[in-house]
Parts: sequence; structure tokens; C-alpha cells
Amino acid sequence: MLRRLARRLAPARRLAPARRLAMDVGPLRDSRPFRNVFIARTVSVFGIGMLAVAVPVQVYDLTGSTVHVGAVSAAEGFALLAGFLWGGVLADRYDRRRLMLHARTAAGAGFVLLALNAFLPSPWLPAVYVLAAWDGLATGVSVTALLAATPALVAPDKLVAAGALNALTVRLGSMASPALGGVVVSAFGVGWNYAAAAAGTIGTLALLTGLPSLKPDLGDEKPANPLKSVAEGFRFVASHRVVGSLMLLGLLFMVAGGIPVLMPAFAERSLDGGATTVGLLFAAPACGAVLASVTSGWAGTARAPGTALLVASVAGFAALACLGLARHPALAVAILFAYGFAQSVEEILRYGLIQSHTPDSHLGRVNALWAAQETGGGAVGSLGAGALGRYLAPGAAIVVYGTVSAVLALALALTLTGLRTATLRPEPEPEPEPS
Repeated sequence: MLRRLARRLAPARRLAPARRLAMDVGPLRDSRPFRNVFIARTVSVFGIGMLAVAVPVQVYDLTGSTVHVGAVSAAEGFALLAGFLWGGVLADRYDRRRLMLHARTAAGAGFVLLALNAFLPSPWLPAVYVLAAWDGLATGVSVTALLAATPALVAPDKLVAAGALNALTVRLGSMASPALGGVVVSAFGVGWNYAAAAAGTIGTLALLTGLPSLKPDLGDEKPANPLKSVAEGFRFVASHRVVGSLMLLGLLFMVAGGIPVLMPAFAERSLDGGATTVGLLFAAPACGAVLASVTSGWAGTARAPGTALLVASVAGFAALACLGLARHPALAVAILFAYGFAQSVEEILRYGLIQSHTPDSHLGRVNALWAAQETGGGAVGSLGAGALGRYLAPGAAIVVYGTVSAVLALALALTLTGLRTATLRPEPEPEPEPS
């Protein structure tokens, strides 16, 4: 009898590790409000990707000038960053549900106007500049409000799972939405690209309308002017041993975000490859990140998430250092896959720790700073990578980049005791006195 029972239990034992690894989709299954917000955020990500393709294509068709293409992309990018920061202040003052509705309505209106302008016999270039910046600003506000609302929509022990689902959406969206936008532009024209983005954005309003009220818990805090509110957010981050450490570590990933600048030269000079090799190098980290997301079931129950995050950070930067030594495309792709995997593990754990250690009254501003850090990382890192690439061979530049980042991450791992011992269910810390 005992033998029969053991035989029946054996398959369950073999499946247990797989179940622990499988992505936890509990937030989607158990919380309808989170499901609605998740769909709305997915549409936002795809809207950003489609806008990122359509606007440069249209501007280049109208002007034939790469200067105009760069200028309109910069206008959109700066507006997005401004939207993050402004949205953080608003999300800590007003009902986040209403903020999401207003921001998505504004973004949808911007897409509609871009479509109408594109269908004109002679589209007006200044309108593209203004509306691209408008949509960037509205999207920044919307994304920040969505992030700040999440902890109120899921159980505390599901925050990491929610972060993994969000990370998966961003990765898949960054891979699929530009391709989708390119197909729509090629097949139907740029106007229909904007129209599709508008339809999707406006369609999310019904989902957001059904959310409960999501007013922030202000306690005794009195709303200050926006600049003081942003400064208060910075002060909270700087004074909190866990959140501040996570943001500090995020600066290293901002620097590493410039590595793609070196990929074309690295593919040609170190790997003897061409455009196909460059494409594979760009795709590999995203593929690794997707795998990390779909096998993130363990992260929500990690006993030492701070330590796991630090280990993933050091391992990821060490992989970058090894990348510079690769001389075969397959090896380089495998290393970048591993880097993307480690980076996504770090991102998922960082999201859970930030949300669980930030009081509700600061969630908007802290998430705004995190989103701005994530978005601006590529631009900041690109400047450093481009400068380093002027003086070193691409492979050597990548080795220096990865080695310095790994050493700094290791130094942070040894010194940031608060982060090493951080858990996903923290004891409340005293908040700094408002100035």
C-alpha cells in the first residue's frame, strides 16, 4: 500500500519544482481590477511602441531630414520623462483611477489628432511635434498612475508576481509593438497606425472606469507645491535604506543601458558578422528577460530577495564583461541571453521591494523616479558607451564596461546591509519629517 502511494506521489514530486518556477498569474486570476489595469498598461506599452515607429517614419517622409527625426524623438522622450515626474506628484495627491482615465483620454485624443493630420493631403509638421510631445506627456502620467495603483489592487504577497507580469508585458511589447507598427505603416500607411493606437487606447477607458476609487493615503501630509513634492520624493528615496539602495543600484543598470550602441561595431570587428548578427545581439537580452519572467514563480516566496537581487546584478554585469571576449556570434548571443535573464530577475525583485517598502503616500513619486530611471537609462548610458568606444576597440570597451559595473555592484552588495537583509514584508520605517 505504501509503495502504491509512493508511486502516485512521485509524479507530483517531479512536478513540484516546475510549479515553483512557473510564473504566478494569481494577480490576473484573483483581482479583476488588477486585470483591467494590466490590460490598460499593455495597451499603453504597445501605443508607445507604435508611436516610436510611426512618428520618425512620417517626419522623415515629410522632411527627408534626420535632424527633424532626432528632434521630434527628443521632444517625445523629454515629454515622457516630464510626464513621469508630473504624474508622480499627481498620483500622490489625487484619485489614481481618475488620473488614469484623464491621462488615457488625453493620449487617445492625441492619437486621433495625429491620425487626422496624417490623412490630410499635406500633413502639418509642427502638429506632429506638438502631438508627439503631448502623447509622451500623457503616457508618462498614465504609466506612473498605473504603477502607483498596483499595490492597492493585489495582495501584499502578490506584488512580485504583479511585477513579473508587468515586466513580461514590457519585454514582449518592446519586441512586438515596433514590428506591428512597421507592418501597419507598410501595409496601410502611417495614418492607420495612429488610428489603431487611438482605438486601442480609447477602448481601455471602459476597463479603467470600472475600477474602485484609488485615493492615496495622505495621512496628515498637506499637499505642497509640485517642486517641493518632487524634492520630498527625492528626500524619501535618499533617506530610506532599502528604496535608496535600489535606486542607487538602478544607476548602474542605466550605465549598462548604453551597451547596444557598441553592438554594430562589435558584430563587425569582433564577430565578423553583419546586420543579421546585430539583430540577434539586440534580440537576445529580451529573449532572456522573457524566460526569466515566465519562470519567476520562485521570486514571490524568496526568503532573501535583496540578496538574490544583488547576486543577479553582479552576475549580469559579469556576463557583460565576458561578452567583450566572445569571438563567435553564437557565444555572444548566449551571453546576452544570460545577461537579459539576470537583468530581468533583478528588475522583478526590485519592483516588489520598491512597492512593499514605499508608503502609499509616496508611491506615485517613487514609481515616477523608477520609471524615469528605466526610460532615461539608455540615453545616459549611450553617451558613456559612445565616448568609450572612441578610444577603445568595441570588445575592449564592453569588457571595461562590464568589469567596472560588476565591481561596483559587488561593492554595493558588500556595503548595502539594509538591502541584503530586505524582505518583501518589511517592518514599517519612520518616515522623514516634511521640510
